[in-house]
Amino acid sequence: MSTFVMSDKYPCFVREIENLGHTVISSDTVDIFSIPEQKHADMQILRINSDIFILNECTALAKKIPNDRLIYCDKKAGKKYPENILLNFLFLNNTLYGKLSAIDKNLIDFCEENSIKTVNINQGYARCSTLVLNEKALITSDLSIEKALKKDGVEVLLISSGNIILDGYDYGFIGGASGKIDENTVVFLGNVTNHPDYRRIENFCENHNISIKIICKDMPLTDIGGIVKI
Repeated sequence: MSTFVMSDKYPCFVREIENLGHTVISSDTVDIFSIPEQKHADMQILRINSDIFILNECTALAKKIPNDRLIYCDKKAGKKYPENILLNFLFLNNTLYGKLSAIDKNLIDFCEENSIKTVNINQGYARCSTLVLNEKALITSDLSIEKALKKDGVEVLLISSGNIILDGYDYGFIGGASGKIDENTVVFLGNVTNHPDYRRIENFCENHNISIKIICKDMPLTDIGGIVKI
């Protein structure tokens, strides 16, 4: 089984992931962020192969991860966008997608040193906005992500925006409300069947041999900052 970093704001989600046999490490609380984002794991760490980039503010979380895997950001995160998205990038097929003007220096240097391609997109919350099924398929509501990934040969299911709860905002993102727990299973955090595009999501997953597991079905589909495998 796997180890995931995720928010502990909603104990039901943590409990259900643990009941599936996985280990959960609680994300940190980044006080400088807006309250809805303070515990979002997909804004605190970014895994690239065996290395894990982490915000300097995440001192408690850093103690729970082997130090030899950690790479700290060059500078501290800021309160306002885009200073809060130092690590909010999508890594897929040896390519890093995101708003490159906001990337942390240590992350961009790492990409250059390790021959990782970088692609600029308009969406600053690149990882929050994306549910990756595998190297060939993903789901997003963002047009810039769709365009960039399709150009690189990835099949993209574009869904409608909204219909995902994120306290304090009009809506959340699909990547923050889901995650892969193994090679062939995606979990949705809350009842995704109420999403207007659910049948399309279900069919897309089936076409890529991915099964869907809904946890805490009594809750609405909720963006908690995803579940980040380490």
